[in-house]
Amino acid sequence: MQSWASKISSLKFFSVKATEEDFAARVIMVYHVAAAIVMAGTLYLAVKYVDHDEKLNKPLLNLVTAGWIITVLSALVFAYFWRSPLVHGVYLLGLSLMFTGAVLFTYAMSPVRISWKEKTLEKVAAFTTAVALLGGVLMGAMYASHLGFSKEAHIYIIEEYSTREYRGLVPPRTPLQLLVTAHAHAAVAIWSMAIMFIGLKWSRLSEWKPRFYRWALIFQIFGVAVMFFGTTVVPVWRSIAHEIIFVGIAPLNITLLILWLRLADMLRNGGWRDPAKVGLFLVPIWMTLFVTSTGPIVASNLKTIRAVWPLRDEIAYNVAHWHMLSFVIASAMFFLYLDEFTNIVKDVSGWLLAFGGTLALAGTFVYELSPMFVMGSTDIAGASLRLKKAILPVMEVGLAASFAGFAIFTLWLLYRWIKTK
Repeated sequence: MQSWASKISSLKFFSVKATEEDFAARVIMVYHVAAAIVMAGTLYLAVKYVDHDEKLNKPLLNLVTAGWIITVLSALVFAYFWRSPLVHGVYLLGLSLMFTGAVLFTYAMSPVRISWKEKTLEKVAAFTTAVALLGGVLMGAMYASHLGFSKEAHIYIIEEYSTREYRGLVPPRTPLQLLVTAHAHAAVAIWSMAIMFIGLKWSRLSEWKPRFYRWALIFQIFGVAVMFFGTTVVPVWRSIAHEIIFVGIAPLNITLLILWLRLADMLRNGGWRDPAKVGLFLVPIWMTLFVTSTGPIVASNLKTIRAVWPLRDEIAYNVAHWHMLSFVIASAMFFLYLDEFTNIVKDVSGWLLAFGGTLALAGTFVYELSPMFVMGSTDIAGASLRLKKAILPVMEVGLAASFAGFAIFTLWLLYRWIKTK
């Protein structure tokens, strides 16, 4: 789009440039386009599965729906066509509407609107997760509010900047700049916890093993609270923030294990024929095998990585890690939506994602750790690049199958909506 826009000189409103900051601005906007859509999707799922005052459904759903549509359209215009304060203002309006809807939903599940005398642990877990997610969003807004007013606030891609910072190639970030890191960690991680909680409700874990369910909720509450605290102190206690976050992640992994056991049980008696159930069973495996496992692998070899890995490869690892995490959580959401249907569209879409997701994540696992797979080579940079190029077709086939499944389902939903109208 950059090349196309630069050739149309008659369209003066096109403002796509080739500068590093301009590229970073586009990337950030596209990230927020995706975030707006999946956060809205998360709320739509929560409205169905989480106890709340349903009298507030209409205003909160209208706010969030209007918000994400305005956000997505204005963000794409701002990123690729017209860098205008007006367009950016409309973008902020969309985000504000979404945030207001999310606050209203959190209020709807609070003890002010519904009784917590029954299912107390469940309601505390839902409310804690919602408040933490709102807090994660606010950290990003706090940093963004300093753009244009503080010399410390500027546009950069955190995966790349943090890699360069750890290698001493750029100045250390200030507490204000570390808010971006805190925001990214909190928003993505707690989003995953929100989907996991919805998974607990969807799977009817409380009916299967009530005691397991209570422990899963306790671990959810403790894990989310500690992890959120760990992200909030990143700007001031950076040296120990990760340790605090790890303390929060540990019990959350136990909750995920309990959920996975329930998902495995659901595959019995013909459940394995349902692509939504199979897909949701695969999600914790994807998360553990391809995403979270790379953290200890890289951490245990950090000195070697900093000394031997090419800079581009370490940046590629950081970028791939975040994208894999997001892909897995978004896939879980998609399977939860598929479960509502029973037709050939569900079967085709579900199996495409189950197959494609496994292939794409396995390929990306090799891609992001490619220097480790060629450590015996005399030219690590060259060998790593060749391995990356070799594994790309595998990733592309997996992603193509995944997106085809999503596209088929989305087009069918559109067709069904048009037909009913």
